[in-house]
Amino acid sequence: MNVRTGRSADGPGDFAGPARLGSVAIAGAGQVGTMLGMALGASGAADRVDLFDRDGATLDAALARGAGKSALTSLTEVLERDTVIIALPVPEIVRILETFGGSLRPGRFVIDTGGAKVAVVEAMRRFVPRSVHALGGHPIAGTEHPGPAGAEPERLQGAAFVLSPVREDAEALARGRELARAVGAEPYQLEASTHDRVVARTSHLPHLVAFALLRAAADGGDDETVRTLASTGFASATRLAASDPEMVAGFLSANAHEVQAALADLRAALDRVDVALAGDPAALAGLLAAYAGAAR
Repeated sequence: MNVRTGRSADGPGDFAGPARLGSVAIAGAGQVGTMLGMALGASGAADRVDLFDRDGATLDAALARGAGKSALTSLTEVLERDTVIIALPVPEIVRILETFGGSLRPGRFVIDTGGAKVAVVEAMRRFVPRSVHALGGHPIAGTEHPGPAGAEPERLQGAAFVLSPVREDAEALARGRELARAVGAEPYQLEASTHDRVVARTSHLPHLVAFALLRAAADGGDDETVRTLASTGFASATRLAASDPEMVAGFLSANAHEVQAALADLRAALDRVDVALAGDPAALAGLLAAYAGAAR
C-alpha cells in the first residue's frame, strides 16, 4: 500500500517529538548529500551532522556551504554514527552495503538516497543485519546540477521523500519519516519495485531522451547552426543532459529492466506518430491530444 503521510504540525524544517536521528553521518557530499546536510543542520533534528567523501575538494565545498560540522576521514567513522545516510550513485551504495553493511552496530539507522530502489533494498536485506534499522530512501528533489554547488535545500520543502521498507521494521519507518520531515519533505511509503517502475518513466526515461535529443540535434547540422536555431523548447527538453553521466548511468543500469520496458513503451508511442505523419494532420493532432490527455 502506498501511504503518503502528512507534514509535521510544526511545518518544514521544524522538529517536534523524541529525537531518533541522534548523530548523523552522510557518506557522499555531492548535490543530494549537501542538500540533506544543509537542511538537517538547520532543522535541529540531529545532535550533529558530519560528512564523508573520498574527494577532498567536494567535501570542502559541502562543508563550506554548511552541510556538516566536520569532515569524517573514513567509512569506519561513518558507521559509528546513530544515523547513516548513503548519498552516492546506486552501484556505490550497493558496494558499500556489501562491504560494510555487516559492520553496522545494532540499533543504528541506515538509509540511502539512490534513484533506484530494488537493487539497494535487496542489498540491505542481504548484507545489513536485522538488528540494524535499514530503509531505502529517495528524496524527489534533485536537479541536473551536480556537486555541492548544485544543492538547493529549499527544493525539499513539500517534496516527496520515498521510503521503501527492507523488512518489517516499524522503527526504521519511524526514523525515515522523522528524517523526511526534518528536511521539510513529505514521507511517502512505497515498495521498491513500484518506485522503480514509475521512476523509470518519470525520471530515468526523460534523462535518456535528453541525451538522445542532443545526439539527434548534432546529427542534423553544423554546431553553429544548431546552437542558433535551438530555442527554449530544446533547452527544456535537454536540460537533464547536464547531469553527471556517471550518476545517470548508475541508476539506469541498476533499474535496467524497468528502463527497457519504458523505452519499449516510448518506441511504440513514437511509432504511432511516425505512421500518423503520413496521414491527415487532424488525425495527428488527435493522437497528440490523446497523448497529452493520458498524463492528466
